[in-house]
Amino acid sequence: MKIKIAENIRNLRKTHSLTQEQMAEALGVTVGAVYKWEAGLSMPEIKLIMEIADFFEISVDTLLGYEQQNGNVENRIQKIKQCIVEKDFEEGVIESEKALKKYPNNFDVVYASAMMYMLKFSEEKCDEAVIKSNQLFEKAISLLYQNTEKRINEVTILNHMASNYLAVGNMEKGLEILKQNNICNINSSLIGYIYAVQLKKPEEAEKYLISSMSEIINQVIRTVSGMAFVYAQADDETCISVVLWLMHFFDSLKMNASAITFLDKFKAILMAQCAVWEASFGHPDEAREYITNAYILAKQFDESPIYTMQGVKIFKEMETEGASFDGIGKTAMEAVENFVFGKTAGFKGEKQVNEQWEELKNEYTDAG
Repeated sequence: MKIKIAENIRNLRKTHSLTQEQMAEALGVTVGAVYKWEAGLSMPEIKLIMEIADFFEISVDTLLGYEQQNGNVENRIQKIKQCIVEKDFEEGVIESEKALKKYPNNFDVVYASAMMYMLKFSEEKCDEAVIKSNQLFEKAISLLYQNTEKRINEVTILNHMASNYLAVGNMEKGLEILKQNNICNINSSLIGYIYAVQLKKPEEAEKYLISSMSEIINQVIRTVSGMAFVYAQADDETCISVVLWLMHFFDSLKMNASAITFLDKFKAILMAQCAVWEASFGHPDEAREYITNAYILAKQFDESPIYTMQGVKIFKEMETEGASFDGIGKTAMEAVENFVFGKTAGFKGEKQVNEQWEELKNEYTDAG
């Protein structure tokens, strides 16, 4: 609990447009006394505190800056969180320790306190704080049955503990935890970074970084494609420029602009999707160009399919199965038909572009 009397006396005096001399004269004290109160160098005696409160027509509690503390657990947790937000870790320790004494087996109290100590270490580099944080995180795991926050689970808590170990230089323990909890590659980028940058072990880093980059590419595809569909469903032509950005992203990853990579299977889908949207927005010539290019690229991919990272700049010529299972169709032709013409029903141009696609198939079959 903080006493804010120095700050309050100074603010009240200024609000009432009083000088320190005028206030001193009104209260019958020296100017030096008023100066010391406002500077926090001394406190008024109890009788004077009452006189100051009366002078400014406020309660003693208000003058002191004291607020009645509600002792329930929710308020205690909020106080801890507020200390974190304000980076007031001195007060955070006080609030956490009071809460832990009163509610030692409450998950929310233990978890909030663990987070407070973790952030205290990040700001102040206090080793005792990181030790305390991990002790509390360990206890929080044993109390997880009380947890109602879906974003918090054993994996997230263990990863916090790993971060603490890494922060104090215990790389071995931190990496051990990160590896054990590397579900869906959530820790691969950090593990790879530590091996490559801090431990100077590129051979160990490589497999984790490859997995991480593969997942990043997939996330970019899903995120940007999803945003494009958001625009398309709102009849906003921005959907096309969003997809064009994604296609340029694919091209930027190629070592050789004319070479086929696993990304071209996705690019063929994007071209066909752009064709549907161009047709829907009343641009038949652009639609025809996109679907023709989509067909040509899909055929090129299927003639020499690549399901590794071969030809991707970041990985040079590494032979890895980072893109082996895309789940969008056995061939690029099937992928376009499954994804574009199988999932976009409702867009006005879909039927028109599908007919053009079939025409291209017949045309190239006859030519062959």
